[in-house]
Amino acid sequence: MIKKLAYTLEHSFIKFAIVGSLGALTNLSIFYVFVDILHFWANVISVAAFIIAGIQNYILHHIWTFRKITYGNKMSFRNWVKFNVTTSFGLGINLIVLNLILYFYTVNQKVIAQACGVVCGMIFNYLGSKYFVFNKK
Repeated sequence: MIKKLAYTLEHSFIKFAIVGSLGALTNLSIFYVFVDILHFWANVISVAAFIIAGIQNYILHHIWTFRKITYGNKMSFRNWVKFNVTTSFGLGINLIVLNLILYFYTVNQKVIAQACGVVCGMIFNYLGSKYFVFNKK
């Protein structure tokens, strides 16, 4: 029983990390283009990048990461909302870290601060997704 639980946690976390990495790549690409190249405001683009990457992540988590739980279930607006509420806390962590780094340090590429923020929100997003959004209830 304990081995099965450990395997499930490791397996789903690895998948979560892969999907999250793809989402982070999407997020950081959007952020880099619009902030570091086109000089848009960092906070606005951070939120927009979060939303776009979040849609991508929700779909991939539903069809791949948590497939054992979601198999046979259609993606629902209710779960999408739950996913967004959960990951909004991750966005809050992201924005706090982003702004702290930008306030206290001089960074040539602001995307580095954004990457730090994305990483800091990951653990919260995993636990929220696993136990709140993609659960067996």
